Amino acid sequence: MVLIPRQGDPIAGWKGQDFMSVVHAPRLLDISETHFTIRYPWWRSLALALLLAGSLATLAWLIARSPKDALTVDAGGMATIVSIVQPYLLCFLPYALACALVLFTRPSVGRWLQLEIGLILGGALLLRALLLPLPPNLSHDSWRYVWDARVFLHGYSPYVLAPGDKILQPLRDFIFVNSRYRNVPSLYPPGAQYIYLLSYLIVPSSLYFLKTIFVLFDLASCGVLVRLLARKRLDPARALLYAWCPLPIVEFALQGHVDVLTITFALLAVLTAEDRRWPWRALTGFFVGMATLTKLYPLVMLATVVHLRDWRRDWLLVLSCLLTIVLGYLPFYIQGHGQIFGFFLTYASEQGQNAGVIQQLIFQFDRARQLALPAIIAHEHDVAFVLLVSVSLLIFALRQFQCISLEAGTLILFGLILAVSSHVFPWYTSMLLPWIVLLLPARGERRSFMLTAARMLALVVPWLFLFLSVTAYMTDWPLYYLTIYEPLMAVLALAALIALVSRLPSLQQKGTYRAN
Repeated sequence: MVLIPRQGDPIAGWKGQDFMSVVHAPRLLDISETHFTIRYPWWRSLALALLLAGSLATLAWLIARSPKDALTVDAGGMATIVSIVQPYLLCFLPYALACALVLFTRPSVGRWLQLEIGLILGGALLLRALLLPLPPNLSHDSWRYVWDARVFLHGYSPYVLAPGDKILQPLRDFIFVNSRYRNVPSLYPPGAQYIYLLSYLIVPSSLYFLKTIFVLFDLASCGVLVRLLARKRLDPARALLYAWCPLPIVEFALQGHVDVLTITFALLAVLTAEDRRWPWRALTGFFVGMATLTKLYPLVMLATVVHLRDWRRDWLLVLSCLLTIVLGYLPFYIQGHGQIFGFFLTYASEQGQNAGVIQQLIFQFDRARQLALPAIIAHEHDVAFVLLVSVSLLIFALRQFQCISLEAGTLILFGLILAVSSHVFPWYTSMLLPWIVLLLPARGERRSFMLTAARMLALVVPWLFLFLSVTAYMTDWPLYYLTIYEPLMAVLALAALIALVSRLPSLQQKGTYRAN
C-alpha cells in the first residue's frame, strides 16, 4: 500500500531522500495513525457516538436529581444545590473525552466528516431538548424575563417599575412568585427585552417557550462555529467543544440565561466581518449593535472589526451599530421618560463577593488602606474605565497592522470585561468558550516553543475556568477565589508574560524593517 502525502501531512514535501533520515519518531506515529484512519475511517464517528451516549447518561442523572418545582431549591438550601451540581460536574467527563478525541486525532473527510457534523449538531439539539421541560433550579433570572415582557405589554416600563410596585399588583401570579429582585427595576437591555416580548406574544406567560427560543439561538451559535472553523481550515468537528459543553447546555437550556443571545450575535458579527463589501459591513455593525443590546459589553468588538484603511466602508459599520443601539433603546426611552438603565447602574456599582479578579485586588488593596466602601467602588470604576479604554485602543492598533486576530482580540476584551465586573456568575463565563474553540491551534501547527506554550496556557486556563466556575454554586467565596480563581489568573498572567518576552525580538525586527 502506497501512502500519498497530502498538504499538511508530516511527509508532504519528501522528494526521494532517504526515508529514515528525514522522518523523526513523532512523524512515524502520524504515519501509522494515517494508515489506521484510512483503513477505518468510521472509528472516530463511532467513538463520538459512544461519548454522546455517555453524555446523555450523565445528563439523565442530572435530570433525575433536578427538582420538578422551581421553589424546591430555595426550601432545600445548600443540600439541594449540591445534589444538583454533583451530576452537573460529572457531565464534564464524557465531554472532556470527546474534546480530546476531536483535538488529538486526524479530522475525518468526505461523508464521514458530514456524518460527524450531523452527529455533533444533532447531539447538541438532543442534549438541550432534554432539559427544556425542567424549571430553572439554580437561578430564577429567567422568570424575570417573562415578567418584564408582561409589564411592557401592559404599558409600563420595566426600567421604571419594580415587580413589587403596587401599581403592578394585578399582574402578579406564579411568574411573580418565582421571580427574584422584586424590589428593583429590570437591568436587561432592550435587545433582550424584544426577545422576551416575541416569546410572550407567541405563547404568553410561558418560560418554557422562551427557553426554546434560547435553544434555537444556541444551536445557531453551533452552526456558525462550524462555518467559522471550516473557513479557518480547521476541523469543523471542533464545534463540539461548544456544542456539547455542559456549561452552555445547562445554563441556557435549563436555567434559561439571556447570555445565549449575546454569544449568537457576537459570532454572527465575526462571520460577516471578513467580507469587505458595503452590505456586509452594515450587517456586521448591526450584529455588534444587537449583541450590545443584549448585554452591553460587546460594544468593545468595534475595536476588533473596524479598519481605518477601509474607512470609506467602515463608517457604515459604525453608523449601523450605533443606529441599531439608538433605535433599540428609543421605545423604552419614550415609555420610561428617559429612564433606560433601570437597576443596571446600581448592579454594576455593587461590591459583589463574586467580583472579577481585578476588582477583587483593588478592593483588598483599598481595604488595607482603610478607605470607605464608596471610595473603593469609585476607585474600581476608575481602574476599570482606564483598563477598558487602553486595552481597547491597543487591540484596535494591533488589528490595524494585522498583529492579532479578530478572535484573539475579542477573547482578550471579553476576558477583561469579566476581570473588572462586579459579579462573575458561572453562566457569564460561557462567552469565552466560542473564541477558545476558534483559537486552539491546528493539529501539527509549528511555532516556537515559547509562543506555543504561552498560547496553550492562555487558552487552556479560561477553558478550565469554564469547568471549575460551576463549583461556585456550592463553594464558599473566599475558598473559591483561593483555590480556583486566583491560581488560574496567575497562570494566565504567566502566559501573557511568556508571550510578550518571546515576541519582543520579532516585533523589534518588524519595527526596524518598517523604519528602513
